[in-house]
Amino acid sequence: MQKINTTLNASSNELAKLIEDNLSAKSQDFAKLPGGKICTGNPAWFTSGLNRVGYNGITSAQFADKELDQQIENTLEPFRQNGTPLTWWVGPLSEPGTLGKALQAHGFTHNRDMIGMAADLNQLIQFTPPKLDYTFEPIHDRDALETWMPLFMETFGIPASDSPFILDVFGQLTFSPDSEWRHYMMRADGQVVATSSLHFGAGAAGLYNIATRPEYRQNGLGTAITLLTYQEAIKLGYCIGTLQTTYPNALRLYHRMGFEVYCKFGIYQRGWL
Repeated sequence: MQKINTTLNASSNELAKLIEDNLSAKSQDFAKLPGGKICTGNPAWFTSGLNRVGYNGITSAQFADKELDQQIENTLEPFRQNGTPLTWWVGPLSEPGTLGKALQAHGFTHNRDMIGMAADLNQLIQFTPPKLDYTFEPIHDRDALETWMPLFMETFGIPASDSPFILDVFGQLTFSPDSEWRHYMMRADGQVVATSSLHFGAGAAGLYNIATRPEYRQNGLGTAITLLTYQEAIKLGYCIGTLQTTYPNALRLYHRMGFEVYCKFGIYQRGWL
């Protein structure tokens, strides 16, 4: 894991690039699965060998305005040939500025937008323990990962029937020798009440998979799991944290912790008939 051992003295453009690079590295991890492929040029794309829209896609593309339609079609050809559904991440490095609109003309659906944020991890607010008895635990094996999964899946709308699939995919990516993933959970009252993940891509500590049990959300668990997770990144020598969020309430929460907004991502998806 290559760390960026600096504070946030970088320009806004450099931080936007760092946020995008971490997100791209996280997404491209699916290419490590059996049958996966990756292309790190322009455009940058990957496939996982899985016929699922979130597990294949284009993470970066800089195209010329005049040849935009043809370049989109050329990029889609490897996915079209195998009928592979995909996600296209349109971020701060994407060109031209009309790329998202053009993708919709090529059969993509705009799924959502995400706000990209970053912070100097050593300047985050001081951790205040939540008002309940809890434990904070790293995930070291598949049994612990299986315990971690249900709250994560429920929060992100993944059907319970997908549990064996998710456990297999996350298990392969988490426990491989070159894994950039770390997962954590908080327990209280004998159950998992919050989850989180770190991905150490592009030299930054990217925060993902934040989930809190609804009936415990008035106890400051979102703030607690975020700060505890980033404390683990600091122990490993990371100074810059990145994240993306869709929700206004989470945006305000992260801002209070010390994160600033640097970019936006458009998420576009399509399948094949």
